[in-house]
Amino acid sequence: MNILQDISKVILDSKKIGITYHVSPDGDAVGSALALLNGLRTLKKDAYLISKDIISENLQFLKGANEATGNLITPVDNTSIVVVLDCGNYERISADLDNFKGSIVNLDHHITNDKYGELNYVDIEAAATAEVVFELLELLGIDFNDENDDIRDIGTCLYTSLVTDTGAFRHSNVTFRTHNIAARLKKIGVNNTYIHQNLFDNKSFEKIRLIGKALNDMELLFDRKVALIKIPMAYGDELGIEIGDTSDIIAFGLQIKGVEVALLIKEIENGSKASLRSKDKFDVRNIAEKLGGGGHVKAAGITLKGIKLDEAKNKILEEIEKELL
Repeated sequence: MNILQDISKVILDSKKIGITYHVSPDGDAVGSALALLNGLRTLKKDAYLISKDIISENLQFLKGANEATGNLITPVDNTSIVVVLDCGNYERISADLDNFKGSIVNLDHHITNDKYGELNYVDIEAAATAEVVFELLELLGIDFNDENDDIRDIGTCLYTSLVTDTGAFRHSNVTFRTHNIAARLKKIGVNNTYIHQNLFDNKSFEKIRLIGKALNDMELLFDRKVALIKIPMAYGDELGIEIGDTSDIIAFGLQIKGVEVALLIKEIENGSKASLRSKDKFDVRNIAEKLGGGGHVKAAGITLKGIKLDEAKNKILEEIEKELL
């Protein structure tokens, strides 16, 4: 494990810095990456975003989000280091780094991180990778006591990460440090209402209809302890939208009295993608890892390539049933 201060020195000594995250980046991945991007630029460093993915619409309000066009997927010439954020294993990086001759810096908070970088800092006590980035930015020289637009832009990215990876501060991963960072960001003028509105109150009518269709077909299984939501690609075709992020849909499953686990499976071009969420002490990460996925105790995901939706459902429910017995 490399000390974060040592990593800050490597970054400061680097002339050109690429920044990326995991494929299908969520709020923590995007917020952490853009906070670091904007922070380094504030320090006059030559930093840029590498991304196979286009950042989802609900995160486009963050400064620099429009730079993820899906076109720049390899490091440009003379890049010294690439910082990978919130990504537990090399195969899930939203960039092609196979021919990169520089150093990879791996910053994360997932316990399952493979330590694939030349420099690795994985803080499993952090509620979000943003907590690591906040501390790194301070070491780099960013003063989070300054009340100016540049610092607020960075703070908005970090606060967004905290909100999304903690379920708006309701998950058990929230610590004193989480609230302390949020409080410091609020003190310099980060607008939490603006962030919440963009994240949660900015859905299209078609997305609301998608939510309705998904919930209408929801099932309760295993003595009503498991909520199952299935989203075939046909839903998106019918409504004329990209299905995209479904974290707001799976959340409804956990709101049901008596439900311990929510499982959402959506059909994708080459298979199925599943998300799992849990209450109390049920470890969905354990389920995900058995099927090639990963994540956290209460939030995990699996990509099942070449496996159709119903077959994926049966595989995952079989593992859940074993844990419930």
